[in-house]
Amino acid sequence: MIPKYCNSESPTQHAFYIAGIFLQITPNQTPVTSLDSVTEQQWWDVMRSAWNKPPYDIDDARHFNPLPVLVGGTKKYMHIASKSDLKLLIGSVDEFLESLEPKMQLQKMGLALRLEVGPEMGGLEQGEGIIIAVKELRTVASNMLESFGQ
Repeated sequence: MIPKYCNSESPTQHAFYIAGIFLQITPNQTPVTSLDSVTEQQWWDVMRSAWNKPPYDIDDARHFNPLPVLVGGTKKYMHIASKSDLKLLIGSVDEFLESLEPKMQLQKMGLALRLEVGPEMGGLEQGEGIIIAVKELRTVASNMLESFGQ
């Protein structure tokens, strides 16, 4: 079932949510028997596919919830990525950041104009934390890609 929804040839947001769900139910300390048979390569395929078409709607918190665990899972399984996989991942992460950062700036400006600090500020801070984590992922992937050239 996982490969069907995470097929990188036809990216959908299914892979994003599947990765987020599975990573949250399989902490390192407690293996889940039904997922024990998933290989590192299969996990990497899920991570890679999740970045092909992540949701870009920062106004909806449900899109943010899987991102920290997705960043962590991607870093965890990235060690088996090929050079071409890393290039595609970096491109997808760049596209995600290019979409998200301007939206975050608009939200900041809107909050500054209203001079409010409320629930919106919490979402804004969460979004900024996500941007930092995703940029860190990009840096790790870029460093790994550079090591292929040596």
